[in-house]
Amino acid sequence: MNTQRELIEGLLEFVTLVESERKLLAADLHDQTLSDFRELTRLARRLFEKPEGAMSQEVRNGLAKLIYGLESAMDEVRRAMESLSPSALDTLGFVPAVESCLVRASQSSERTFLTRFSCLARGEDINFSETEQLLLYRIIQEALNNISKHASARFVELVIMREGEYLLVRVSDDGRGMTASGNLRRARGIENMRYRARLIGAELTWLQATGRRGTVVEVRVPIQGSGVGG
Repeated sequence: MNTQRELIEGLLEFVTLVESERKLLAADLHDQTLSDFRELTRLARRLFEKPEGAMSQEVRNGLAKLIYGLESAMDEVRRAMESLSPSALDTLGFVPAVESCLVRASQSSERTFLTRFSCLARGEDINFSETEQLLLYRIIQEALNNISKHASARFVELVIMREGEYLLVRVSDDGRGMTASGNLRRARGIENMRYRARLIGAELTWLQATGRRGTVVEVRVPIQGSGVGG
């Protein structure tokens, strides 16, 4: 038992190190790559805004396409930065960051869906370490990514609440529903969710929504000091 605990603690230390590297990479993207894109965009805009007689229409059209491409690339870099290191976790805290993640999932989906968010847990129920909060956030993020990419959902609800000695996070949608369990086991994103859940001692389950289309993902994390999972 002690060996297993030591292994988990070692893995958590490794995850902390990896996340630190991800933060550094996100900072590099912001300070260098995004800065370079901004400068190129400013230059292209200055050229585009020159009088009409200063360039041919073909060149002007090319500049317009270049500006659009640079702005799209900047959006992609920002998304990559947020994926590497969720800024909302540092600036807002766990609960607002999760709500923001839900909103962004809808906005990035091919077909935006309606959302409902509620947190019925108290602050002391979410008294996890920074690394544990980040791992739980990553699990929720992946669940929402799966909905955005595959579910064709019209409505998604995310609830955070206390259930006995556990913190329960429930993500439910009215989309296509679960694929065959074999496909779930093979999906890399699903395996990443399971791996992160094991690191924080969480129970992760997928359920078919009762009486309607859709899927329910539930994460139960032992609340610190409750005596569960110790």
